[in-house]
Amino acid sequence: MPHPQTQPDSDAHPAGPLPLHQFLTYRLSRVQAKLNAQATRLLRDTSGITLAQWRVIALIGAAGQTRLSALAREAALDKGLVSRNLKTLIGDGLVSTRTDDSDHRAQILQLTRTGQDIYERTLPIMQARQKRLRDGLSETELESFRRVLDHLEIAAEE
Repeated sequence: MPHPQTQPDSDAHPAGPLPLHQFLTYRLSRVQAKLNAQATRLLRDTSGITLAQWRVIALIGAAGQTRLSALAREAALDKGLVSRNLKTLIGDGLVSTRTDDSDHRAQILQLTRTGQDIYERTLPIMQARQKRLRDGLSETELESFRRVLDHLEIAAEE
């Protein structure tokens, strides 16, 4: 594989540099902002929680219980952001915490009954949203899209 500095500019255009609106990063950022705004509205209207709170609730709900470090790693979110959201969720009575018996420095996180109710009520709504986003795309297109995202994620870690 050629050294990144010797590779041709992938954003080069035959008539000169690509306009900003055609950069992959620009397009991805715009799509992400629109998707986040859509999810934020949906979550606010249906559950009264933020997108970051939903991500924490969804990951804990799917796991049953988890540690903060595993949660931050799985969510691919900043540990500080996860901690701040957890503090709010714990304060609101949606998440409970207890000391891990095998490692007294670690905390085990679990949804409370109220948190579980929000998870169970919100998950089908968010799954339906995912289905609407996939509608109109073939399985081949989805697989290609996933491969492209995997490639970009790896490239972003270099």
